[in-house]
Amino acid sequence: MTGKYPISYSRTTKSTGTVRIDTERLALRRFMETDADDLYENYGSDDNVRRFISFFPCSTREGAREFIDMHIQRYQATRDFYGWAITLDGVVIGSIGLFDIDHESDSCEIGYSLGSRWWGLGYATEAVSAVLDFAFNTLGAHRIQATYHPDNIASKRVLEKVNMRYEGVMRDGQKNPDGSFSDQIVCARLSTDNLDG
Repeated sequence: MTGKYPISYSRTTKSTGTVRIDTERLALRRFMETDADDLYENYGSDDNVRRFISFFPCSTREGAREFIDMHIQRYQATRDFYGWAITLDGVVIGSIGLFDIDHESDSCEIGYSLGSRWWGLGYATEAVSAVLDFAFNTLGAHRIQATYHPDNIASKRVLEKVNMRYEGVMRDGQKNPDGSFSDQIVCARLSTDNLDG
């Protein structure tokens, strides 16, 4: 059969693994075993952070250690794993990552969490902007999406500031720890988006 449905795709995205990214105020770097206490104390134990997240393994010290161990194992296992500690003056204040990497469509999803003591100071926007830049310009991504809980106005604002565009609602797109479901707002940015207008 010939025609419009190719059997294989040309892979254009690269795989670098989690590399250090420095911004004006932050260092985004790989997690280390010594980060467990900061991770737990600065955002894992923060009820404000947990409010809108269904997957939250860092809510105990042991969970924070397991989360870091998983990252360290994934760093070693694949160059398609992107999980950064967000650090300020050497202290872990959150995490950010790219996941659901799809080389056929040159797409992925971005997710992040930041301890509430650092909300409203531009750190989330700075980290998200840096990772988007990395994904588009270093990895060669074409489409990056993000989702957020409809009540998470702070996350909505962060994503608007980095030019993510509203695409719609995934009804009951998130299963919560208590078994209930929440809608998820979907937004995305393309490498071809005109950011000037």
